[in-house]
Amino acid sequence: MATGTEKVIGFLMSSQRPLNEYYLNEGVAWIDEAAVLAGIPSGSRSDGMLVKIDTELWWFKADLTTLEKVPIDAATTAENVAITDTSELYDATEVETAFAEIMNKHNVLQEEVTEMGVGTLQTSFTINLTAQSSVAVRVAAATETIDYPTGWTLSANSSVNLLVTHNLTGRKVSFVNVFEIDGSNERLLQPFSSAYSGILVNGLTVLIEGLAPTLLAVRIEILTNL
Repeated sequence: MATGTEKVIGFLMSSQRPLNEYYLNEGVAWIDEAAVLAGIPSGSRSDGMLVKIDTELWWFKADLTTLEKVPIDAATTAENVAITDTSELYDATEVETAFAEIMNKHNVLQEEVTEMGVGTLQTSFTINLTAQSSVAVRVAAATETIDYPTGWTLSANSSVNLLVTHNLTGRKVSFVNVFEIDGSNERLLQPFSSAYSGILVNGLTVLIEGLAPTLLAVRIEILTNL
């Protein structure tokens, strides 16, 4: 059973000194932790006992030999609020950084949505190949950025097969068009017949099998999803 002095009304202080005399050092704030430990006898200390050091509020920890700043201001700061991420949704360990992760993902998504709204999100990519005797010679004559997108790689899988390695991470190829170019005229060739015999998509590669024709230049359109 707890014991102590019963009190039915509050204390009426006759001065501005605190009720706990050790809260201050002779009426003024303690200068540092060392002064507190030297000035307060161990028998007069208790776990959570408050003292004022300079302009800040400190309290004794359970061992009664160390003090810790009371996190009054920090408690309202998001960077000092830890999170328990049981679902492993964040890399962050506290609220401030978790908010930053959410905002970064929001900004990326917002940018994509904005691009979709103004029609600037590219979904069609063009490869231009000159008329040559084989796919290998066509590829050798092509120039990156001018004839095909920057960062892509073209190679001949065989004399008639074109292997395209792109950098569209997370995007899937939905269709491939091949136009035959004869002067200023472009004819859309029939897929799996006059354009090519097959399309094999695997991650960042697109294999266009049996690319035709060989007597004329071609423009290849690779269409992707968003």
